[in-house]
Amino acid sequence: MNKNWAVSALALSALVSCTTAGPRAGDIVSSSNAVVARQAAPSIAPTKFALVEADRNVAFTWRQYENTRGAFFKDPGPGRVTVQSGDLLSISLVSINEMGFVDFTTNSVSPVSNISLPPQRVTEIGTINVPPIGRVRAQGRTVPSLESFLDDRLSEVLVDPSVVVEIVQRNGALVSVVGQVGSPGSYAYSSGDTRILDLINLAGGTSSDIPGLEVMMSRHGETKRIALSDLYNDDKLNIHVRPRDVIAVVPRNNSVVVLGATGANEEVTFNSETMPLANVLGQIGGIENRRADPKGLFIYRPTPRTLAQMLGVDTRSFPGEEILAVYRFDLTQPEAFFTVSEFEVRHGDLLYVANSRYEEVDAALDIFADAVLRPVQIAAALD
Repeated sequence: MNKNWAVSALALSALVSCTTAGPRAGDIVSSSNAVVARQAAPSIAPTKFALVEADRNVAFTWRQYENTRGAFFKDPGPGRVTVQSGDLLSISLVSINEMGFVDFTTNSVSPVSNISLPPQRVTEIGTINVPPIGRVRAQGRTVPSLESFLDDRLSEVLVDPSVVVEIVQRNGALVSVVGQVGSPGSYAYSSGDTRILDLINLAGGTSSDIPGLEVMMSRHGETKRIALSDLYNDDKLNIHVRPRDVIAVVPRNNSVVVLGATGANEEVTFNSETMPLANVLGQIGGIENRRADPKGLFIYRPTPRTLAQMLGVDTRSFPGEEILAVYRFDLTQPEAFFTVSEFEVRHGDLLYVANSRYEEVDAALDIFADAVLRPVQIAAALD
C-alpha cells in the first residue's frame, strides 16, 4: 500500500507540473528582474458601496423615480428667432417724400427712395452699421423688432423711413444634426416652431431602420437619450429645438456585462431603453444549478443619491450625487421570480453570480479525485 501512495504522490507531482501553462504567479511576483512599483499614499479612498436587498418594491421605486424625473428634456415650447452674432443681414431703407427724391441713376424724381445697404455680418459684440445713424445693437432682437427699432431711429434724420431687414445667412443660431441621417450638418434656426423630427427630416431622414435607433440630444451641457420610435409615437417627446442644440441619431446598443456562475459570461446587448432581468438571464442560459449560489445574484449600478435615500440607504457617509450600489437577489425566495421579471437592467449594469460554497468543496474533491485516486487506481493496476 505504501508503494501505491508513493506512486500516487509521484503521479500528483507530475500532474501538477504538466498542467502548468506558462509561469506561475509566484514566479512573476518574486522574479529578480521585477522592479516593484512603490505607490505613494493613496489619494482615492477605498470604494464604499450600499448593499440593497432587491425585491418588487425596489423595482417599483426605480420605475417611479425614472417617471418622476423624466427621461428626456421637457418641451420649452415655441422659441423666438432672433438675430445672432455672425448672422449675415440685408437691410433696405425705404423713405417717402411728397416733394420727391432725385434718382441719379435714372435722372428722375421719385416720391420713394429705396436704398439697399451692402449685406453685413453682425459683429462679435452684436452690432451692425446703419448709415446715417451709425452702429446699433442687433443681437437678441427679432427681425420685426429690429425693423421697428431702426424705423424709430432713422425717423430722426429721414422722412417717414421704413426699414426692411432680411437674414441672408444664419451663422449664429444653428442646430446640429449628426449621425445616421442623410445629410449631417448644421441647420439654421429659422422658425420657433421647429421640432426634433423636423430637423431630422431636414437632414435627409434616417439612413437605417427606426426601431434600432435612438436620439441623443445635447442642450446646455446636458445630454439625454430617447428611442427614435418614441418621438414618432408620442408628440410630447418631439420637443421644440433651440439654437446650439446638438441632435445625434445613433444605433441604440445598450448593454449589460454578465460574469460569474452563469450559462455564459458575455456582454448582452439590447436596443430598448431597459430590459427585464429575467430576459437577460434567459438569454445567457440562466445560472448554473450546481455551480451558482442562488442567494448570490448581484447587480452593480451607480444610483442617484435621492433614489438611494428612497431605497432606505443611509447616504450621510457617501460623497457626491451618485452612490455605488450593489443590488442582491435571493432566488431561493418564492417571489424572487416576480422580482427578476419586474426589475429592469440598464445600460452599463454589471451582473455577477457568485459561486456556491458547495461548488468550491466539490471542485476541491474533484481535483483530489483526479489527481490522487486515479493514480492510486493506476498503481494498483500495475501490481
